[in-house]
Amino acid sequence: MKLTKLLILSLFLSLKGFSQQAVLTSSGEKVVLSFLSSLGGTVSGTLTVSGTTTISGTTILNGIINTGTITNTGALINTGNLTVNGNGTITGTITAGAVTYPNTAGTNGQVLTTDGIGTASWVSNSVSTTATTDTASLSNRINAKLSKTDTASLSDRINAKLNSTVFPYYPGFQKGHIMYWNGSNWVNLNPGTAGQVLKMSSADEPVPIWGTEATTSTTAFSPCGAPISDIDGNVYNTVLIGAQCWTKENLRVRRYNNGRWIEFNAQGGSGGSSSTWSNSTIGAHAIYAHDSVANPSNLTKYGYLYNYYAAKGIYTAGTILPNDALNICPKGWHVPTDTEWTTLTAELGGESVAGEIMKSKGTYYWNSPNTGATNESGFSALPGGFRLTDGSFNNLRNSAAFWSATEVDADGAWFRRLDYNSSNVSRNSYEKQLGACIRCLKD
Repeated sequence: MKLTKLLILSLFLSLKGFSQQAVLTSSGEKVVLSFLSSLGGTVSGTLTVSGTTTISGTTILNGIINTGTITNTGALINTGNLTVNGNGTITGTITAGAVTYPNTAGTNGQVLTTDGIGTASWVSNSVSTTATTDTASLSNRINAKLSKTDTASLSDRINAKLNSTVFPYYPGFQKGHIMYWNGSNWVNLNPGTAGQVLKMSSADEPVPIWGTEATTSTTAFSPCGAPISDIDGNVYNTVLIGAQCWTKENLRVRRYNNGRWIEFNAQGGSGGSSSTWSNSTIGAHAIYAHDSVANPSNLTKYGYLYNYYAAKGIYTAGTILPNDALNICPKGWHVPTDTEWTTLTAELGGESVAGEIMKSKGTYYWNSPNTGATNESGFSALPGGFRLTDGSFNNLRNSAAFWSATEVDADGAWFRRLDYNSSNVSRNSYEKQLGACIRCLKD
């Protein structure tokens, strides 16, 4: 009888264009659905598979137009390919490959996971949602993570962890308080009053203080690294090297910082030969090759060349007492002494290697090879050359020469020189009529 049913059903399904209005039911008999792939008929009733149906071929439920419901209450096992382009309802489990999937929707927040041996199931999500559901204050939540035996307040416990020698805690801090390091401890400077300015004291080891205005004994405070300007409005960047604060560009000023003009010498044409220059005994300055119109000009790139008298602030002939000499650098700054230059080169490893660390990199300003130049110090030395005592110009792009404020004798003074083909910073003395660049050092 079962064989008869199967033959009749197989014959019935093999006819294209069939129309089935009745209910087609399999209750244990195997309906081999691979036959369906050849059909184009219509099933408008209900096809119910309540037993176990095995699809071992390729079955496409596409040619079947189903206006009813296909319901599987048993297990659907597919060992071939199954393509469903319509809708279907499976109330049993689904096995695909080696994994059996649940036929339930799961609950809100659950995720689908596998046990590693073929069964998938819904489980609760393990990701914590404390951040969105914890309504306790931040302080209470941090407290919960701290020692349960510590009953001090949260702020006191955090403050206890701070190293007072690194970042001290002052319960009385108010808006406007300032802290500074005096060499051994942090010191709290109370807020100043309206109109006061922060200055450095006149002590041997100055510290910040509040005052009414900057004076010669209490220079207005500015941190190293901040730009400064001279009396003519030229702006210079600054750099801290060791404990010294230096300007990063060559001086371009035409007046001493009290407003008095420095003599300008433009004699001798591009060659520069000038008896006026060679015989000068007061401060004077010039531009290399008298070039001030090119773009960029030698003045723009390298600054002025000054004789020693300008570096020393000697503005008139005859004897000038040291306290009467003028200052070519901005207020609060000065031309470094020979000793201060030595401090700089020592900080950078000594004269034999300091040139590498002081010279600007590359060959845009310097001639090749600009030996070893890294400018790691930030000093940014540029090869402005010099003007010899006869007024002639020499060594542009080859050498950088910087005056010190220290004389050797009545005729000569110390300066520092860096060259394009050397790592060295040489300490030399020359006649005071030499024209060289000037860098300023913070007082």
